[in-house]
Amino acid sequence: MAVTAGGVPVVDLHCHRECGPAAQLMKAEADRIGHVPLSFGSALTKEVNRRQLVDIKPKMESVEERLADMDRMGVDIQALAIAPYQTYYWADPVLAAEVSRTINDDLADLVGQYPDRFIGLGTAPLQDTAEAVTELRRCMGDLGFKGLEIGTNIEGEEISAPRLDPFWSAVEESGAVIFIHPTGFTHPARLTEHYFFNVIGHPIENALAIANLIFGGTLERFPGLKIVVAHGGGYLPPYAGRMDHAYHAREDVREGLPRPPGEYVRQLYFDTMVFEPDQLSFLVEKYGADHVVLGTDYPYDMGESDPVGLVARTPGLSDEQRAAICGGNAARLMGLDVRASR
Repeated sequence: MAVTAGGVPVVDLHCHRECGPAAQLMKAEADRIGHVPLSFGSALTKEVNRRQLVDIKPKMESVEERLADMDRMGVDIQALAIAPYQTYYWADPVLAAEVSRTINDDLADLVGQYPDRFIGLGTAPLQDTAEAVTELRRCMGDLGFKGLEIGTNIEGEEISAPRLDPFWSAVEESGAVIFIHPTGFTHPARLTEHYFFNVIGHPIENALAIANLIFGGTLERFPGLKIVVAHGGGYLPPYAGRMDHAYHAREDVREGLPRPPGEYVRQLYFDTMVFEPDQLSFLVEKYGADHVVLGTDYPYDMGESDPVGLVARTPGLSDEQRAAICGGNAARLMGLDVRASR
């Protein structure tokens, strides 16, 4: 067990798995309506993606291989979320609700087998607000999950859309952790080559999602939300001062927003998926060590293979701050009884 200082387990709050039964069910629906999954990028990108899916399939399906990789990386607990392409926001709402239940039941079964190694972050059909609320409550109640993973948009619709206020209200009431992860990029025309859709597009998607949650008033209406944004929050957290400057300079930026945007950014949490110690150091200095959590993006090639080492190499952190980032903050957000951990 690779516990942090003070005996807190190392918790990875950004990792993925695939649900095989859901993939089979949705393949037929995708074929029926002509939806082509993973169709982004150049011909070379598509080929690399196909090869990667073959390479990571054992890591997605084999618990033994996953546990061995966790031990190698020094991770005690994974907060498991579905692979982003399995959010299925493009599907008919009735079918999407059924598939969400299938995914969450499958995840609950795995967590039940290894309760000391895995925590569940479920999924919900956000294309239907009422069904999303129902599945959120089932995840947090019957299944004992700690939260949900959601995308940065719902087939182009913002997650700050007014119709989703009942969902955000239920999230706040339940205490669920919401992990926001891009499910693609909505403006791909200039990002076809060089895997730009992910390398550049995903951080932009994160920035757009955060900005809309701020300027759409979601974070003002629901200040108790516990939102973790993947990839260190993307491009917005390091440059939030531009929004604040605009807020003070222009009334069209201030419209409907009682506080400067940067104050809302401080309500959020960010993972350590920034690859370099100086980038992580900036997040800690700007937003506080108590708002940063460990993430790996396991098992993808864009992931961090030495997450604890990245935190250890980050200059200026105290042992207490490193312990908080590696596990303490996640334990606090998700209400974990770390004394019961392995």
